[in-house]
Amino acid sequence: MKKYLEQPGLFSLNKGWRFSKQDYSILPSGITHDEVYGYSKGGAQRGPAEAGFDDGDWEKVELPHDWVTEHAPTPDASPNMGYKHRGIGWYRMRFGLEEEDCDKQILLEFEGMSMKATVFINGMLMKRSYSGYNSFYVDITDIVHFGSIPNTLAVRIQANAWEGWWYEGAGIYRNAWLVKKAPVHIAYHGVFASPQKLEDGTWQLLVSTEIENSFEHGTEIQVCHSLIDSQGQIVASTSSKAFVNGFEMVTNEQKMVIQNPQIWDLVNPYLYELKTSIFEQDQETDYLYNRIGFRTIAWETDTGFWLNGKQIKLKGFCNHQDHAGVGVAVPYSLKEFRLAKLKEIGANAYRLSHNPDPEILDLCDQMGILVMEENRTFSSAADNLADVKDIIRRARNHPSVILYSIFNEEPLQGTYKGRRIAGKLKAVVKEMDQTRPVLGALNGGYLEEDGASTILDGVGINYNPKRYDDFHEKFPQIPLLGSETASAFMVRGEYETQMEKHLIDNYDIECAPWGNTTRDAWRYIAERPFVAGTFVWTGFDYRGEPTPFEWPSVATFFGVYDSCGFEKDACYLYRAFWTDEPMIHLVSPWCYQDGIGEQIKVMIDSNCDHVQLFVNQTLIGEKDIDKYEQAEFIITKELGELKAVGFKNGKEVALDIQVTSGAATRLKLETQHLYQNGSAVRSDGHDVIIIKAQVVDDADHTVPDADHLIHFNVENGIVIGVGNGDPNSHEPDKASYRKAFHGLAQAIIKPTGNKTVSVNACAEGLEGAKLCVNVEQVDEIPNIRILDERIVDGWKLYHKISEIRPDPLIKTKRNDMNSFEPVAISNHSLPELSGKLNHYAMYRTSYTLGSQRGKLFFCAVDGYVWIYLNGNLVSERTDSYGGEIIVEIPAEIDDEVEITVIIQAANPEYPVGGISSPVF
Repeated sequence: MKKYLEQPGLFSLNKGWRFSKQDYSILPSGITHDEVYGYSKGGAQRGPAEAGFDDGDWEKVELPHDWVTEHAPTPDASPNMGYKHRGIGWYRMRFGLEEEDCDKQILLEFEGMSMKATVFINGMLMKRSYSGYNSFYVDITDIVHFGSIPNTLAVRIQANAWEGWWYEGAGIYRNAWLVKKAPVHIAYHGVFASPQKLEDGTWQLLVSTEIENSFEHGTEIQVCHSLIDSQGQIVASTSSKAFVNGFEMVTNEQKMVIQNPQIWDLVNPYLYELKTSIFEQDQETDYLYNRIGFRTIAWETDTGFWLNGKQIKLKGFCNHQDHAGVGVAVPYSLKEFRLAKLKEIGANAYRLSHNPDPEILDLCDQMGILVMEENRTFSSAADNLADVKDIIRRARNHPSVILYSIFNEEPLQGTYKGRRIAGKLKAVVKEMDQTRPVLGALNGGYLEEDGASTILDGVGINYNPKRYDDFHEKFPQIPLLGSETASAFMVRGEYETQMEKHLIDNYDIECAPWGNTTRDAWRYIAERPFVAGTFVWTGFDYRGEPTPFEWPSVATFFGVYDSCGFEKDACYLYRAFWTDEPMIHLVSPWCYQDGIGEQIKVMIDSNCDHVQLFVNQTLIGEKDIDKYEQAEFIITKELGELKAVGFKNGKEVALDIQVTSGAATRLKLETQHLYQNGSAVRSDGHDVIIIKAQVVDDADHTVPDADHLIHFNVENGIVIGVGNGDPNSHEPDKASYRKAFHGLAQAIIKPTGNKTVSVNACAEGLEGAKLCVNVEQVDEIPNIRILDERIVDGWKLYHKISEIRPDPLIKTKRNDMNSFEPVAISNHSLPELSGKLNHYAMYRTSYTLGSQRGKLFFCAVDGYVWIYLNGNLVSERTDSYGGEIIVEIPAEIDDEVEITVIIQAANPEYPVGGISSPVF
């Protein structure tokens, strides 16, 4: 995240947006010669792209934003998208830059939009992005305004097709930034720091820096690097000089030797900061901080993956982006919560499938989680190759990133065509970074000698674990991992599968036809040292792809956690497989009040070697734990207590108890993940409060069949989304209420200021609950200066400057492109009138009043002035030579108005004239 990638001139673009789900044309309203001629010029895109467009009735939104969360599911939409329509939307904002910014490079940076995006600045098309998953930047240096003139940023997002077969959301769903850089500066993601361990045990840090000159004059600079430890101490430094010609980019190469650095690993993910600075004439003009880690990786054919010389089994999850309530617009701290939940059950790896996200990489660096970074589109088209380069540039400084995956389940993967495409993509990756293996995630074709598998550094096999041995036998020189495994089904809180109700139990029985149960999938990985590890499908439930069902199911059943991050019982299987701390967990419907006297299945998940099962303190059975199958019992259900005790080497080491719940009596609220023990939510705009609401009985036990409608009332914050983990629920995501599902619901709350956030929850027939979270004031990245005023633009100047006052009613023919010439309204008077006492000039523009029907505000006009609307004189000034003018717009004026302004340079002491500041 940008708050960790420190640099000067950084501003947030997350606020100040207006949004519409209606599509608009950027073409002129007609096809006459003058309209087509004008449109064909630079900066002449119409509709929402132009500065004067009326967006007064558009919705005000903040980023990140996913507009699909506001839609209700409908059976005529795609099941892959959660039965929600997507469509086309527009975003607009107006912002200001300072006069002193005129000699700086100005960049826009977008971390993610879904999906096809077109970016306009001041009426000029500046960027087309075809992927909804990649970050990109737009250099707007040449087209921006400075001072009092607003800049109009417009983004059209076309999301009526699909890039994937899962819920993709729609909108500017990640952060957006504006960066002001010195004329000679570090290029966008232009620093690559590569730590390398030498044979004598010392380390060298190779640093490659791309330096860009955005203007015409060359200059000599000094490039300095400082390596800073976690205590703020400089442990190594180096510098060298370079000369950068105008409009040139050069690469500066340096290296440092580091003795005994702290090592980045899974237990202690130690991070250094590398500060790169540019100096001109001993003045620091630009700098950039990158977090880096010292670690070694190896992927061996017979022994799998090695980190820092130690064999590590990759225990990872695949994950799509969306979360309950917020869709794909997931705030930073919610991503942190999700990663922490995975690490809690023993995960050490994360596959970004198939959504490279810069914030996830920052978090994995800090938390000690290994990452398989993945490209979405399998193509050697020029646009895609450029996207892949950008993915690698963003990822290559992150110690958490260990693998680059260039495709997933492509029909061409086993063909020669696929091999050639894979080879081209691999070459692009290696051009940017040669320090990490490149693989693909194949669901077939991996045994083909002419397919993609034989050109890659390693191969990931999706499902079909019986082929692990076949592949290793045929290609013993190619490393292998399970890039996608399991696809097991569960619904949280269910202990009886009812296919007709789209409900699946938690006993790890059901899985996709192509998949395996949790236990079988892990056995295939664990028993084969040559398989480097697994990435389980998936860590969390996600919208769309409701396999094995269709409508009315709207979300998946694959997750180990549900869409809120509430535990399914599969979590405890992974704890048993992947953690060493003794644990035991009961899987049963014991907590439910019904079914007393009936036979029930009890499954015990444990990493102990022996377990005992008690009903109301009576031992009813005991078993040795099978490492992969675990243990099962069939018992008669009673009221009271069910207890499991785990033993290791004959010693009691773990305990789990289930108690039959009583009647629901009250609500209970607790914060999840970050804000326990009275700690505070941060005020930086990227932090949210994750509220877990529980329906409990008098003994504080969750009531597992409670489905009360819970209302959340918040002071000093807003509810940005709600959920309950039910894959069959059609309740709204954007609401202040949600039904409990098996006793639980979730609300995600964003603070609106610095005051304590108070959350009150209530439900009919239950005692309510209240929870308060303090807000910690922290430094935050400043927001860009937002300008709400709508500018009047498109001005033209009559070609004759004369001593005769021009006729305001003069008309020109449609094919006359030169009688009125385009003129920019700048912060100075009109050069054509300078020194020409008593001469006249005439401006003209066409404008749609729309919501702006009250007044026109001329910030500064020099000279005598006459202002006409549709040929009617509405204002004049002949008693002073300058200043502002406010024009009252008559009620009878049409919405489409022609504005004509005649100006006379009348000041004998200073003969100037013109519109010298914007018109609003």
